Amino acid sequence: MGGSDSVRLRCNAKVNLYLEVLGQRPDGYHDIETVFHSISLSDTMTLSRRPGGFTLSTGSPDVPRDETNLALVAARRLLGDGRGGVHIDLEKGIPVSAGLGGGSADAAGSLVGVNLLFDLGLSEAQLLEAAADVGSDVPFMVSGGCALGEGRGEKLTPLECLPPLPLVVVVPPVRVSTRWAYGALRTGLTSDPARVRIIEEVSRTGAVKSLNSLLYNKFEKLVAERYPVVLGIKDSLTESGAAGALMSGSGPAVFGVFEKDADADAVVARLRSEGLAAYRSCFAEAGVSVSS
Repeated sequence: MGGSDSVRLRCNAKVNLYLEVLGQRPDGYHDIETVFHSISLSDTMTLSRRPGGFTLSTGSPDVPRDETNLALVAARRLLGDGRGGVHIDLEKGIPVSAGLGGGSADAAGSLVGVNLLFDLGLSEAQLLEAAADVGSDVPFMVSGGCALGEGRGEKLTPLECLPPLPLVVVVPPVRVSTRWAYGALRTGLTSDPARVRIIEEVSRTGAVKSLNSLLYNKFEKLVAERYPVVLGIKDSLTESGAAGALMSGSGPAVFGVFEKDADADAVVARLRSEGLAAYRSCFAEAGVSVSS
């Protein structure tokens, strides 16, 4: 068994630039079409080898520490019960249950970290296969960057990344049940591939002023009807100069894309003064990376 005694990783969050839900599958999941993009908002995790068992410590009271935690599920997926154990120390920077993929990011970090820590020599394709067993968003969180996600979201086609434009991410003080969101959604069998292609073109050309008319999330109207604060935050971001704003995933986090750092910084300061949880971020090109 090779590798070092511990590895420290940075695990980036994601936003959805486009999210269409096409319908429910026989296995209970839903077919979706989405454009994922990594952002610099991140968790930091340190994985350490131990003789046996899988444990996790964190300062976040909202993160489960038992076998339901996706990072522990991912570690067990690679190691089983006979190749050693892992302790994970998790520092949360991604808001929990916000639609930003925090749990999936940690699972991705666990897969990458265990592969390095135990010198398993798994290829990216093998890691992505394991990731799909853990969760629908986990494959993208392993690869990162920008990608079209199809199927449950696990079938990925890489797209050109947007430049590291400044983002403002706002998490309203509400919780949205993903199960409720999918159950309450009226789905059709149509998508808008032209919109996806135009988003990719924006990525190549940097024509970010076009974003506002392109960003789309099937869940946004549904969630905003139940939690009007979501739409209020989106309107506030666009009125403050965002080139585009959208709820991410099944919510409730809303992100705004800005062109200037100073503008984004000013908006974060104002929203925090109003008592909202606002974060500065930017588009990123990686999902999981080794941290010093």
